[in-house]
Amino acid sequence: MGFSVSDEVLGTLIPVAVFWIYSGIFVILGDRLDKYRLHTKAEEQTKNVVSKWMVVKGVFVQQAFQIAVSLLLFTLIKDETGVPKPNPPL
Repeated sequence: MGFSVSDEVLGTLIPVAVFWIYSGIFVILGDRLDKYRLHTKAEEQTKNVVSKWMVVKGVFVQQAFQIAVSLLLFTLIKDETGVPKPNPPL
């Protein structure tokens, strides 16, 4: 028997994982991508009024809220058998 995960959980967690993987790659390659920047490092230092740590905390909070709401909605639209309820007629 294999490890199985529902489509709802995958659809909720995969975008978050892809975001952090992409962000990590960008941070690792940071200096090598300087020629592709929209703003120079000097402009970045003067325009950014929030620290990177505050941005990371904000992203964590936003993604935690997104995951919680998504899983709550998936829980509410399933019936007792675990099958999603059909859409009501309009």
